[in-house]
Amino acid sequence: MRRLLLPLLAALLALPVVVLTAPAAQACSCAVSSPSRLVERAALVAQGEVVARDDHTSADGMAGSRYDVVVRREWKGPGQPRIAVVSRDHSASCGVRLVVGREYLLLATRSGGAWRVDLCGGTTMLSAGARQGTVTVADVEARLGAGTTPTTRPAADEPGESRAADDRGWWTLAGGVAGLLLAVLLVALVRRGPGRRAG
Repeated sequence: MRRLLLPLLAALLALPVVVLTAPAAQACSCAVSSPSRLVERAALVAQGEVVARDDHTSADGMAGSRYDVVVRREWKGPGQPRIAVVSRDHSASCGVRLVVGREYLLLATRSGGAWRVDLCGGTTMLSAGARQGTVTVADVEARLGAGTTPTTRPAADEPGESRAADDRGWWTLAGGVAGLLLAVLLVALVRRGPGRRAG
């Protein structure tokens, strides 16, 4: 019995040292939330394809990724055809690792000049028959309707562009020239008037 007590006592004395000097484990803990609540909380709700990825370091020094996303459909957001999305790389820090070439239902919050997605936000992979996440397109449509498709504005030389602004500019120029001619004519008449009375 005494032989068993000594190793047990040594283990009990060493336990606080092991616990206090062990590195703190990081874990992401998400509060349980319904799909409708996740959709309501998100500042960006969009369906899009990830077309590129770059390394990104967040303001707090955490390593992550910046994704370039082509938006196919949007329910909430800036109405732009391309957006930047950032996330931490590791799920332990609540990061979401997106795959280039895959389509996602993105639920994001605003983060500086980009949109941030995280493990607890409800972002869901849609392409390749996989479903990863808690929110579906049907959940979003039930709450926000059909959504819209962001479109690019045509460039100045593309057909179909409205020329109303150019037409207004031409009329403004013509009105300015006519006004100048009228002013010159009035000045000439005023100068001519006193000469006639003197003669």
